[in-house]
Amino acid sequence: MSTSQSLVKALAAVLLLCYLQGAGAKRVMFMPMPITSHAVLHANVARALKDLGHEVWLVLGSAVLSKGGFNKEGINVIEFPVMNFDDEVLYPGVLEPLYAGQKPDFGFLAELSFRIYDSVLPNKTLFSEMKAVKPDLFVVDDVSDGARMFSVFAYKMGVPFACIDFTFEPFARRVPFSPAVTPSYLIPIEQHMTFTERLENTVFYLFGLLDNPFFYSDAVARYAPEMPYISLDTLIARAEIWLLQIDHILDYPNPTLPNVKLIGGIAASPAKPLPSRFQSFMDRAKDGVLIVSFGSRLQGMPDDFGERLFMAAFQQLKKIRVVIKSNPTSPDPDKILTSSWIPQNDLLAHPNTKVFLTHCGTSGQYQALYHAVPMVGLPLFYDQFYNAQRMKVKGFGKVVNFQGLTVSQLVDVIDEVASDPRYKQTITRASTLFREQFGVPAERAAYWLDHVMKYGGSYMRSAGQEMPLYQYLLLDVMAVIGGVVVFCIILSCVLIRCMIRLCSRKKPKLD
Repeated sequence: MSTSQSLVKALAAVLLLCYLQGAGAKRVMFMPMPITSHAVLHANVARALKDLGHEVWLVLGSAVLSKGGFNKEGINVIEFPVMNFDDEVLYPGVLEPLYAGQKPDFGFLAELSFRIYDSVLPNKTLFSEMKAVKPDLFVVDDVSDGARMFSVFAYKMGVPFACIDFTFEPFARRVPFSPAVTPSYLIPIEQHMTFTERLENTVFYLFGLLDNPFFYSDAVARYAPEMPYISLDTLIARAEIWLLQIDHILDYPNPTLPNVKLIGGIAASPAKPLPSRFQSFMDRAKDGVLIVSFGSRLQGMPDDFGERLFMAAFQQLKKIRVVIKSNPTSPDPDKILTSSWIPQNDLLAHPNTKVFLTHCGTSGQYQALYHAVPMVGLPLFYDQFYNAQRMKVKGFGKVVNFQGLTVSQLVDVIDEVASDPRYKQTITRASTLFREQFGVPAERAAYWLDHVMKYGGSYMRSAGQEMPLYQYLLLDVMAVIGGVVVFCIILSCVLIRCMIRLCSRKKPKLD
């Protein structure tokens, strides 16, 4: 065989290999809520999918992109204009009242959150840009009713979609469950409930059923009037697969279905080298380091408030050094390192890290679990109180209340968690279990998205996910049974009344 023939055959083999790889490559588009922590989560899964040979797109709000704080390497980005959720929604509605010692206005939060999606979904330029990509799979957040509305984009494009979520919402996924043992993520209770807690939990689930359709059921009619009508609840139940940021090690054991995968810790991963500034600080801290991060939540804290509470407390810690994600200037740079951005996952992996002070966001908790770091929880709003409670119940740390918190209380609880070996031992065992069972969570999430693109998710679907919610809840059956029972009661009353009248007529007269 001549050299030229050999080269031709080799080239043909290479081209064939490229073709076969390309034939399996798909286009996957991720559209998280316009919040940095959600963008980080979706970006982690997107990169893992890219490593499997797929093309990935991340559709992100301009406010999230301008903040940065996550790795976009190898990911195509589509940007759209949207208000800054943290600065224009979360801070005025929740954080500002909290700092002032007042009750947060969650009604205001819900109203402005709805405005975000109401400004994005009618965006024709954005939709055209997304449609031009011709995605094979569309991935959305399922963390709230508003975020679910992004699935309307997939419906308009005729593209199958998948969901990523931080919480366990059984009604949305048609997962059979009992409120007696499945706590709602909106209330800080554990799985072993008292009667009062079971009553409260049941009421919360029922309220969720009544609340959902009121705000969002007409999303398809409003934003895709040219498409056949379908309620948002029914649409979201058609997802190919759900990837939930929960598991039974940090969270409680929960029932599930074949197409609902429990993959906690998607934001957690093996450590990468630290930037030199952080590396030198951590290496010098032989007595341990406290990592402090509230995501983007501490950024808007008034300087005097932060200095009065947090900085004062950190200066009183005798040996432990502190790395804090915050804007204020450090009063003692040798002891307290402040930065507007920190490599949180990699800092938690450092052997000198002793404690993690957190607002109990899901991603941060799983990073602490993955790297076996005890926690001090300081929840602020939403599911963070539930997350804090589960962490406390599992023995991974302690929880303090933001309202009325003093410097001495904060110092005492940090010292306790850092010095008591039980917290470290408990979370180290849990970390070992987690790593053995789940490996690298983002890779597992990518595997399942790749799987449904190859084979579809219909074979994993329950019949309950195909029917309207009223049928799934047997409301029509209960209505019929209730009607029959009422009819029988009325009929019995009529018969008894007739018998009484009949008997009274036949009663003989006395002389």
